[in-house]
Amino acid sequence: MLKLEYTQNIKDEYYSVMSKSKADAFTGLTFEEYYNKHFKAKLEYSLKDILCGDFEKLLEIKDNHGTKFSKDNAVKKLFNYDKVKSKKFTPKISKLQPKISKFIEAKAEVHTCYFCNIDSINKFKIYNGKTKNGFTLDHFLDKATYPYFALSLYNLIPSCYICNTKVKGKYEIDKSPSASDFDFDERVKFRTFMSNENLQIGVDKDFELLLKEDFSNIYKNYINTLELDGRYEYHKYKVIEMINKRKKYPDSRITELAELTKQTEEEVKQDLFGEYIFDDGLSKRPFSKLIKDISQELGIV
Repeated sequence: MLKLEYTQNIKDEYYSVMSKSKADAFTGLTFEEYYNKHFKAKLEYSLKDILCGDFEKLLEIKDNHGTKFSKDNAVKKLFNYDKVKSKKFTPKISKLQPKISKFIEAKAEVHTCYFCNIDSINKFKIYNGKTKNGFTLDHFLDKATYPYFALSLYNLIPSCYICNTKVKGKYEIDKSPSASDFDFDERVKFRTFMSNENLQIGVDKDFELLLKEDFSNIYKNYINTLELDGRYEYHKYKVIEMINKRKKYPDSRITELAELTKQTEEEVKQDLFGEYIFDDGLSKRPFSKLIKDISQELGIV
């Protein structure tokens, strides 16, 4: 639902951290050195392409290799994401998942789930000034099927537990939030549809709240797989609150308040309906897309 973008600086830092991880306890080779020596000829791409290539590069690699490494234990061990308990693990790369999570926690702004925009997934303080992250990292391209993408930055989507575990799981979705052409916000909008014959909204049963895409169905699979319509059904009360507030503050009243408080009308609207209704930074707050879309429907913006 929300576009995920990483800066070149973060990509370079990520590669620096990952490529210098120790890959062989016996020879002391780094991940990059071990990969170049034993795997580059097999995988045909540089380690940087695999770890930090944009999503389009990952699709190119996927189209080239497909699932032929899904049962290759050597590739799985090299690109190991989960913790390894065995001391006999060779190559000895382990505990990369915590390292990756800590890196994203420190280097990227993560506030809300990129798949659904419902839950906060921000880091928080626990004790002695230490922090803990509240997000999971979903492998958009399943790491069991495509083990060479298990550590790829653009294959890791900061997400909530429900999206990662309960609804998406290993399902493949047509569009990734990390793709350069991901334009869900432009194409798909939250809309209300009256079910009350008197065209009044008082309770949530009076209307339907659905995500609608005009003139195409590019994101139909995305919406259905993540069960977004059903999950947002519970949060229709937010729409009712906005409708009631809009009734209380029509444009004429907003103009009066702007003159009274010496603010612009835009500032008054932000105070009343939320500062993000005019902001494209949708990833900063849960329900920001819902609030923005309904604000447009109500003529607030």
